[in-house]
Amino acid sequence: MSSTIAESSNGAESAVLDLHKKFIETNQPSPDFLALNRKALGQFAKLKFPHRKHEMYTFVNTKGLASAPFSLKKESSIQREFVEQHVYAGCERSHLTLVDGVLRPELSDATALGTAVMVGSLAEAIKDKSVKSLLQESIESENDVFASINSAFMTQGIMIRVGRDNQIEAPLQILNVSTGGESGPVMTVPRVYVHLEPLSELKLIVKYVGEGDNYFVNSVQDMVVEENATLTHIQVQADSIDAWHFSKNRVRLKRDSRYLGYQATNGARLVRHHNEGWLSEPGAELVLNGVSVLVDDEQSHQFIRVHHEVENCTSHQCFKNIINHRARASFDGTVVVNKGAQLTSSDQLINNLMLSDEGHADCKPNLMIFADDVKCAHGATVGQLDEGQLFYLRTRGLSEDVAKEILTQSFARSIIQEIPFAPVVEELNQTLLKKLEAN
Repeated sequence: MSSTIAESSNGAESAVLDLHKKFIETNQPSPDFLALNRKALGQFAKLKFPHRKHEMYTFVNTKGLASAPFSLKKESSIQREFVEQHVYAGCERSHLTLVDGVLRPELSDATALGTAVMVGSLAEAIKDKSVKSLLQESIESENDVFASINSAFMTQGIMIRVGRDNQIEAPLQILNVSTGGESGPVMTVPRVYVHLEPLSELKLIVKYVGEGDNYFVNSVQDMVVEENATLTHIQVQADSIDAWHFSKNRVRLKRDSRYLGYQATNGARLVRHHNEGWLSEPGAELVLNGVSVLVDDEQSHQFIRVHHEVENCTSHQCFKNIINHRARASFDGTVVVNKGAQLTSSDQLINNLMLSDEGHADCKPNLMIFADDVKCAHGATVGQLDEGQLFYLRTRGLSEDVAKEILTQSFARSIIQEIPFAPVVEELNQTLLKKLEAN
């Protein structure tokens, strides 16, 4: 059966509700999943697709996305050679491959992780009351309509759990492959749940690529980092140029835990990253850095909410965007320091480098502080290449194009070099920075 999201006479919301009925009939989710699907659909009905003045989509026009006739793709074929070329060095025996949101065991290999890491089906994981309760709470309190759509249509997902006092040496890669649609655009809903038990460590690399065109990857990751655990999370968006890409990362940090997040965005028709962090016990630390290089009509948008719920927590954010031609980027980030969250330390820095007069960058850093003993700061810049630096390089015999290339690559490289995984750094130097090469 082919099902399609299309804007009906009652609007795009009605089309999603109609599609969900067909989805239930066709896929027949398990009772546990079905309960979550229906709760998510109810939340979707409350949220509705965002209008132009929606608080969370101030800088993002989703009208075309909401009304696009997306099909829900089922079975897909993919060549092993394609997967192998996107598996990072060091992850040959520690990677999970999702094709159109579905885990493909025959294209995955997690043998290097041993017994210290439990990798399984989310359908099995939610039989644990604590896991099911957490997902249910997330779904019922969901504030992002597209994340609600993910939950409404998920039939499976993967669970990654690192046992207590286990420091995993092998980096784990999740490769999300979208095969696209030949007769029309398709939507996939990858879902991942990551749980680090106390005193554990994991380096997780998530990469999104397209083997075809004309698709919408609508991804959600829930992450729980318990006491004294550290999760390093590297996310690389390298989709096809005409793709829509929405991802939501939701992380909950316990006492003295750390989340180190790094995001690299190649851009596409429309990319939006939604990051939420909850620092719920003293000593928690969150770091989130990002870089994007956008050309032509590519778009990349960041929406971030960091909640300091208790005292003695730290968060750092640094994002850099390079924008050329008619590309667009935006940053909408708020740090909330709740009442009683004394001795909070937080900072935000957003730098946009404009290489054309047609590009567009929006910045909205924000602090909401309800405690009086804190150290918080934010800053944002939108500018062009420094004329003095250009002049200096020109006096050393470099052409204007080469001088601009050196300066723009240096601007992006300052974030790329911070990524604590050499194969990703090497790849981005060959792909992301290649977009900045002089013609």
